[in-house]
Amino acid sequence: MARSRYINGGVGIAVIGAGGIGTLRSHICHRHPSISFLGVCDIIEDRASTLAAACEADVWSTDAAELINRDEVDCVIVASTEDKHFDPAMAAIQAGKHVLVEKPLTIEPDEGEKLLAAAEEYGVFIYTGFTQRFRRRYLGIKERIEKGYIGDITSVKASIYLTQAVARAVISRAPTTTPSVNTMTYLFDLLLWFTDGKRPNSTYASGAKGMFYEEFGALDSTWSVLNFDDGMVANLGVSWEVPVFWPANNASMEFEIFGREGAVSVKDDHREMVIASHKPMPAPYTPEVDMHVALLGSNMPGDWALGEHFGAMQEETHAFINSVGQRRKDRILATGSDGFDVLTISRAVDQSARTGEIVPILWDS
Repeated sequence: MARSRYINGGVGIAVIGAGGIGTLRSHICHRHPSISFLGVCDIIEDRASTLAAACEADVWSTDAAELINRDEVDCVIVASTEDKHFDPAMAAIQAGKHVLVEKPLTIEPDEGEKLLAAAEEYGVFIYTGFTQRFRRRYLGIKERIEKGYIGDITSVKASIYLTQAVARAVISRAPTTTPSVNTMTYLFDLLLWFTDGKRPNSTYASGAKGMFYEEFGALDSTWSVLNFDDGMVANLGVSWEVPVFWPANNASMEFEIFGREGAVSVKDDHREMVIASHKPMPAPYTPEVDMHVALLGSNMPGDWALGEHFGAMQEETHAFINSVGQRRKDRILATGSDGFDVLTISRAVDQSARTGEIVPILWDS
């Protein structure tokens, strides 16, 4: 299949994982004019072949390493389950291919360290998929912070709520994940991004033990306080407790930042667009759940409209492709190091919630 190209020679890409996010990434890649080769992979043959047909991929495979090592592939998107990122990401790096790894970068810190070291050794870009950076409201906040309208940031308050259906889908496929590692990770990333990578020195956290705790051993919610060397403090929280019929299709967020020169507040709850219908509507992330009332725009990756996808995940995917094709590091995309910093904080928060103690956060550099 011929595709138009605006980057000389085009970009060959492999998408590993044919779940919801891998499927979406594949369709976005298929529509990008610089993609000259598209391969998709999943360990389940029917999934891989079905996705390949739907997005007109050039090849499909059940063997990630085989696909990654093809000469036509310049870069890789790792969209496998959260606890299976390491092997395909490492295979991509060792093959000299640039890689975008869905968040979290890894669940185990030692795996993240190995990926970062390998990326440096092989001289490839490694990015972490923190899609919310590409939403207009958060880009707007970043721009105003950089222009000095907030001044030195003194405190931050933020929260994110996931429906029980989405949370169950997440933890069922990756039982070792937690609300902090999987979901509050978005807040940690935005916090570090807004503060130019300022790292906390300690955290105290606590959480609720409900149905997810009883079934999976993971807290149903986690609330944390992060302390910084300069006196800044951040209060961040996550909840997986809202019912499956909660009208937010995926997540609701709030983010407030206070500084010496100003403050900015985002009520990212999507309540400005509500639809109610007698006809059931499948939730985008969990289509097995029927909704009769929904908040439009609350699907975090974006939305399909008139056969095309619009939103943050499209723009993030395009940024990755452009970075590879133009051989330049993208300024908005989260790096692998950003992803590892977020993982470090997530793990410390989970440790504090588990032990009930203040946990120091130690940084190697």
